[in-house]
Amino acid sequence: MKIKDLLQKERVTMSFEVFPPKTSAAFEEVDAAVYKLAALKPDFMSVTYGAGGGTSAHTVRIAADIDQKYNVPSVAHLSCVSSTREEVQRMLGEIERSGIENILALRGDIPKDWAFPLPNQYRYASELICDVKESHPHLCIGAACYPEGHPESANKAADIRHLKEKVDAGCDFLTSQMFFDTG
Repeated sequence: MKIKDLLQKERVTMSFEVFPPKTSAAFEEVDAAVYKLAALKPDFMSVTYGAGGGTSAHTVRIAADIDQKYNVPSVAHLSCVSSTREEVQRMLGEIERSGIENILALRGDIPKDWAFPLPNQYRYASELICDVKESHPHLCIGAACYPEGHPESANKAADIRHLKEKVDAGCDFLTSQMFFDTG
């Protein structure tokens, strides 16, 4: 199920985020945790790309298992920071072959002392969204939003402009993790 369709229903949704293991040896532990989370019947589960893409090799496999083994819609994260345009297209091919319908297109956190963007990398999530929408129009594309503003934004007006760029590029839904100022 596409997340954009799920969010059209007038009810509260619940989701979980799964972090891929740092090593292949720990994959069984993650699978056991996914099994327990899936038993709680979430509306969907997302699978991160890992800081700097360090665990991205497992993202598609875990997302596919969530969809197929546990019958829970999944969202595979896709990050600009650690991937060239070619690597993104390769990952999108894997996502498509695995039957995953949803991705979360992110710039990602830039690790300290990294040169970013390198040649042939996306600089912003909006660029990634635009390319995904063009090359894989059937995918449901999510993007990040920040209730209190992105920490790198000059101000909230700039943050809203960048958010609008993601929407105009073709994202289908927006998601945030947390906010701290409830006032």
